[in-house]
Amino acid sequence: MTFTFETELNNDGWIGALVIPVDIGEQLEASKIKRVVATVTANGNELTLYAGVIKRKGLRYLMCSKANKNLLEIEEGNKVQVHMVEDTSTYQAPMTEELEAVLWSDFEAYEIFEGLLPGKQRNLIFLIYGIKNAQKRVEVALNAMENLKMGNLNPNKFEKILTF
Repeated sequence: MTFTFETELNNDGWIGALVIPVDIGEQLEASKIKRVVATVTANGNELTLYAGVIKRKGLRYLMCSKANKNLLEIEEGNKVQVHMVEDTSTYQAPMTEELEAVLWSDFEAYEIFEGLLPGKQRNLIFLIYGIKNAQKRVEVALNAMENLKMGNLNPNKFEKILTF
């Protein structure tokens, strides 16, 4: 399913909420779609948002972080265009080539990664996805997998094990 709509950056109790129109929200719920990939456009800027559909007080939202608001050059009340599709990818997050390569090369880490809850998997994927430098992504992916093998499953408490 593909959805296109215009909405505004809202503050309905949450800073950075992009409200999904009610009719589209109902279709998402009926189809049991919980994660989407949205292309958000504003002020001639565009970004791809990998997001969960959040339901609160009968409305559905996509969250837009402060960094994303800065990239789009928007603030509360500004209109944005949203083109959204269901995220049907394996992990429902943008898997980087570097992390994929590390997982392919380390079966033990792969098994542990596959055993994590989907939210923890996405946490790790986004941790690496946010790094701009390819070599640094490899280093962080290797370090993350070493932490997993040591039993440290919380990305917020990863130790720097490998020195590069």
